[in-house]
Amino acid sequence: MVSLSRYLLAQHLAPFAMGFGLILFVLVIDVVLQMLDQVLSKGLVVGVALQLFTYNLAWIVALAVPMAVLIAVLMVFGRLAADNELLAMKAAGISFTRVVMPVALAALLLSVGMIWFNDQVLPDANHRARELAASLRRAKAALVLKQKEGVFLRDLGPYHLLIRGVDEETNQLSDLTLYDTGQPGPPTTLRAATGRIEIFDEGRYMRLALEDGEYHRVDGDDPERISRGTFGRQVLHIRDTSRDFSGYRSAYRGDREMDVAAMLAAVEATRVENGRTLTVVDSTVDAFAAEAAVASDATSFAERSRRLSSRITKQLSLVDTRRRRANTYLVEVHKKFSIALACVVFVLVGAPVGALTRARGTAVSVAVSLVFFFAFWMFLIGGEELADRGFVPPAVAMWAPDVTFGVIGFLLTRAAVLDRPLLGLRERLRRTQP
Repeated sequence: MVSLSRYLLAQHLAPFAMGFGLILFVLVIDVVLQMLDQVLSKGLVVGVALQLFTYNLAWIVALAVPMAVLIAVLMVFGRLAADNELLAMKAAGISFTRVVMPVALAALLLSVGMIWFNDQVLPDANHRARELAASLRRAKAALVLKQKEGVFLRDLGPYHLLIRGVDEETNQLSDLTLYDTGQPGPPTTLRAATGRIEIFDEGRYMRLALEDGEYHRVDGDDPERISRGTFGRQVLHIRDTSRDFSGYRSAYRGDREMDVAAMLAAVEATRVENGRTLTVVDSTVDAFAAEAAVASDATSFAERSRRLSSRITKQLSLVDTRRRRANTYLVEVHKKFSIALACVVFVLVGAPVGALTRARGTAVSVAVSLVFFFAFWMFLIGGEELADRGFVPPAVAMWAPDVTFGVIGFLLTRAAVLDRPLLGLRERLRRTQP
């Protein structure tokens, strides 16, 4: 039996590696295409782009591992069934469940590793990715941090810049007014219909191109003498070493940037805060009721009642906001475990599906696995949305996909053990035919 387990696990290694590489490639291509335009427009060095890509690789791995397990199981059990190896094992007295057992145990160990990965590695990677993305926005235009349309920017070296229109995605500027104070005497005024800013050297050097504009220059010796001219294109070079984005750090962490312990602590703190708020509300209502019992002025009583109602409404709204935030944390806690244990669930589903379909080849296995994983993921996303809004408990929402697909896997395994289609549907169809 040990030799059989080793044989089965060895058969899964190459398909798992192939499936993992394939899914990784597909997801990476999607990420690269999304990042390509942003990275190129920021003038970043290759090392920074690779760093951003590496941080985004963590969530890709978290998704690719369960999918690779499903692909591998489908391929191996489909081949075993097509080569009649499963039939030979059954003839030798080895049940289908015994064949699946070592693969399921290996998937369980992999799930434990993924739980650790999702709890310890993924949050930090998400946090660093967000930090770097924020830094890229700083580097994309040093003026974007403080830029407000219609407000002068006075920290661009010798230039004071007024921008009335900004497209942050393309770095296109419109309706610009710029004062150049770099020369002695009154500043030179430049106005341009459009402009474009480019970032180099990781944000420390900016090149501002003004187009279709005019300039006004006051003579320093004779203030009444003003020269005026037009230009088609004027390029300004701004150096500012303080704009280096590489050192940006953020203390704030969202739910996807926290480990399980931190999120559970946040949930407990939220419950304590809500308890205190509700206690204050109860005491306020009790005091108002006691005051109302002896009140004689109906007008003042009505006004106090209105103010009390408004105050209580605000307090209860705050309680509901905190509860929703706690639900968000709990959803993320359960999701870390649910996605990791999907490795085991997909073994329970993929093994009987592969045995019953008897399909060889990568294409069929990948297609079937994508269908199952898409359904699983839509189930998970829908549950997360319902749980965040408080319609469904977070535990139910996040574990429903695993339970549902686990039940499907049990029924499919039963059909494979009995060596007949699921629930005997084929035989029933045959009986109904004339």
